Amino acid sequence: MKIIDRILLFVNHKNMSMRTFDTSIGVGNGYTSKQSKSRASVGSNVLERIIDEYPDLNPLWLVTGKGNMILEIEITDEPLPDYGKSIDDILENKIERIVERQLKKINERLDTFPTIEEISLEIQKKLGS
Repeated sequence: MKIIDRILLFVNHKNMSMRTFDTSIGVGNGYTSKQSKSRASVGSNVLERIIDEYPDLNPLWLVTGKGNMILEIEITDEPLPDYGKSIDDILENKIERIVERQLKKINERLDTFPTIEEISLEIQKKLGS
């Protein structure tokens, strides 16, 4: 599946016309339809506009098809991070945030594991009985 196919899925998910979508991202009327019919590539400048206009759209899904189409938006008091200006910057920042969350979960799980000293004491108890 190409990026244009995922764009069409997103437009359908949003229940909007291609004309409305084209207008929202600042491209000419019929751009999305034309790209779809000709199976053409979508320019990086258009991808950036889509990502800027639709923050709930997962950029990783849009570009690669991996993950969920829609991001779960968490509302926090923290300032928004600087995502960068290019698709590469946006993807790099997104991947970093995902890895940070996964590492945090792993660290939380590691806190429940016994220490080497605790394991050693348990082994000594078992051998002593």
